[in-house]
Amino acid sequence: MTGLSLPADLLDRLRGMESATSLALISAGLLTLVGVAAALRSTSGVWPTGAFVAASAVLLAAGLLARGRLAPVGSVVAIATISVFADATLELTPTVVWLFALVVPVVGLVHGARLGALAGALSAPALHWIETGVAVDPIDPQTPFGVLILVALGAAPAHLLTLARRRRDALDAQLARAEGLVRETERARASEEAARHQAIFMLARAAEARDGTTGIHIEHVRDLAAELARATGASGPEVQEIAWSAMLHDVGKLRVPDRVLLKPGSLDEEEWALIRQHPLWGEQLLEGDEGFGLARRIARWHHENWDGTGYPDGLRGDAIPAAARIVRVVDVFDALRSERPYKAAWPLERSLDELRRMRGAGLDPVLVDVFVELRDRA
Repeated sequence: MTGLSLPADLLDRLRGMESATSLALISAGLLTLVGVAAALRSTSGVWPTGAFVAASAVLLAAGLLARGRLAPVGSVVAIATISVFADATLELTPTVVWLFALVVPVVGLVHGARLGALAGALSAPALHWIETGVAVDPIDPQTPFGVLILVALGAAPAHLLTLARRRRDALDAQLARAEGLVRETERARASEEAARHQAIFMLARAAEARDGTTGIHIEHVRDLAAELARATGASGPEVQEIAWSAMLHDVGKLRVPDRVLLKPGSLDEEEWALIRQHPLWGEQLLEGDEGFGLARRIARWHHENWDGTGYPDGLRGDAIPAAARIVRVVDVFDALRSERPYKAAWPLERSLDELRRMRGAGLDPVLVDVFVELRDRA
């Protein structure tokens, strides 16, 4: 049932009752089949024998289904029923004695090993009496073996079932502990991820603040990088990693002197040399944490050009990591669209035209085409 939660012990009891019912019906059904054969051979008439068979089947099933304090009584009733039935129909169906071999283990499976052993102990003299007319024959060497066999039939299956249930319960407990550990691990991983995102955001904001901006640029780069990465077929986790790592692309600017970073006019050669160091400085600042591996690659290579004229390593084409190429496109676009101390914000069409002009030179041509198409659809 939807929304219904039952205690585990109640579920076990319900499963046990279902198994007991099945075993009781099977036992009663087998007794009925044997009884039908006996009724067909009976000279006293089918219906009297049939009524006796039906009553025996009902009494056997009732005995096997007795629960709680009535279970010992039910076990005795079940064995007594089989004994009377076997004695009454032995001449008509001699194989009826095999009912003991079924019912005795069933008593153990339904009521437990102790009552199964009791059923076996009661069945041994009853079976000996049915076959020989004597309940116990002290001089018969097979008597103790018969008792042991029937007791074992009653106790062994139930004992094995109990061991199996205990093993199942132990495995369920281990599974529950494992599931708890998985949940704890997932919560810890989520907390770690949140802490890393917070650290990324704070570092990126610090770098942007030194650049004389409000910090909105890093959020634009993050969102645009995610959009472009998704459009190129990146998976959900890859998109998220690229997006958050992109926020740290300019973290190396934390080491660039203010006189250079905030200079409103043109930079001289020495100042440009300092600016070109920020990719290397960014990579260095992010060392020591495996979670920043992609961010380090983006920080180092987001100023590489498709034609190999970029810095700091002069990488060309596909040698530039894909994430760095993505960030390069969106960084250029948002820089053109943003107001800076040395320029006004460019309109959309002029910015897209500039991306087209840089296509195949400074920027990955395929990524430019995808990005421009995204802007045209927006």
